[in-house]
Amino acid sequence: MHMFAAFYFVIVLSIEKTWRISYDELITLWSLGALLVGLGALPAGWLSDRWSRSTMMGIMFIGMGLSSIYCGLSPNKTHLFIGLSFLGLSCSIYHPVGIAWVVNSSFNKGKALGINGIFGGVGIGSGAFVAGLLINYFDWRYAFIIPGLVSIIFGSILFYCIFNKSISYKNFQTNNIEENNSSNELFLIAFIMLFVIFGLGLTFQILQTSIPKVFDLRIVNLSTFEIGTIIGIIYGAAGIMTFVGGIMADKFSLKKIYVIGIMAQAPCFFCIAYFSGIPLFIVCLIAVIFNSSILPTENILLAKFTPEKHHGLIYGVKFIVAFGSAPLAVLLVSRIYELTLEFTNLFLISGSVMIFTTFAVLFLPVKKQNLNIIN
Repeated sequence: MHMFAAFYFVIVLSIEKTWRISYDELITLWSLGALLVGLGALPAGWLSDRWSRSTMMGIMFIGMGLSSIYCGLSPNKTHLFIGLSFLGLSCSIYHPVGIAWVVNSSFNKGKALGINGIFGGVGIGSGAFVAGLLINYFDWRYAFIIPGLVSIIFGSILFYCIFNKSISYKNFQTNNIEENNSSNELFLIAFIMLFVIFGLGLTFQILQTSIPKVFDLRIVNLSTFEIGTIIGIIYGAAGIMTFVGGIMADKFSLKKIYVIGIMAQAPCFFCIAYFSGIPLFIVCLIAVIFNSSILPTENILLAKFTPEKHHGLIYGVKFIVAFGSAPLAVLLVSRIYELTLEFTNLFLISGSVMIFTTFAVLFLPVKKQNLNIIN
C-alpha cells in the first residue's frame, strides 16, 4: 500500500517530460486520491470491525491493482485523475484495517508494530525505486501496470488462504487494554491527538510529495532512476527505525518518545529549506527517521485510549485526519512551486508546524506506562 501511495511522485517526473505538462498541474491530479486515502479510512475501519479485517485486506490488494493498471493505460489527464482517485480509495483500507489487525493479534505490540512499520518504510522507498527502475528500462506506464499485476496476485493469494482457513476470516478478540479516563481528560486527549496527527500527517505528506522534485532541482544531473534510488534508501532506513521505535515503545515512556520524535523534526525541516547536495540527503533522512520511529508509539497510545471493539474505527478517524491533510499538502507543494519554482517556504512552514505540534504533545495526559501483553 505504501508503495502505491508514493510511486506517483516519481512517475510524475517522467509524465511531465512525456506529456509536456507542468509539474504543478500534474501533481494536483493526486489531490482527490490523497483525500480519499483519508476519507475512505473511516468506513473501511467501521466495516472491518463488524465484518472481516482479512477480507478487507484482500479487497484492498485487488482494488489497488486494478486502479494502478487503469492509471498505466490512461490516454490523458482525465483518465489518470480517475485512476489515481480510485487508487487512493483502495489504499484507504490498509491503515484502519491493517493496524487494528496487528494490534489485536500480537503480544508485544510495540515490537509487532515496529516490524510492520519496516515494511511501510520499505514500501515507500521501493515505490520510488521500482518506479525509477521501470521507467529507466521501459516507460512510466509500466511503472503503474507491473506493480498493479503483482498486487492482484497478492490479493488472490490472500483470498485463497482465507478460503482454505489458513488465515482467519473472523477478527481476533483481545482483553480490553484501554485506560480509564474522565470525560474531561478524554476531550483533551482527543483534541491533542487530532491536532498532532494532523500536523504530523501534513508535514509527512509535504515531504513525501515534494522530495523527488526537490532532489531534481537541488542535486545536479540526477536521472529519474537515481532519484528513485536515493528516496528508496531514505525510506528503507526509516522503515528499520520504525522497528527500533517499536522496541522502545515497549520499554520506555510513550509520551517522552512521542515528544522527542516530533521535536527533532523541526530543525530538520528548517535545514531542508536551504540545504542542497549531500547535506540535503542527510537531513531528509533524519527527518523521515524521526517521523517513522514514533508511529508504533502513536498507534499504541490510540489503543490505550480506545476499547478494542472500536480499534478499526479509531484508526479510521486517525487516518482521515492524517491523510485528510494530503490535499492541503499537495496544494501547498503545487502553489509554492508555481509561484517560486522552489520549495524553501514550504519547509519553513513544515518546521513551524512541528514546533506547535511539540508543545501540544506536552499536555497529553498518559497515566500508565506501556501496554505489552494480551491474555
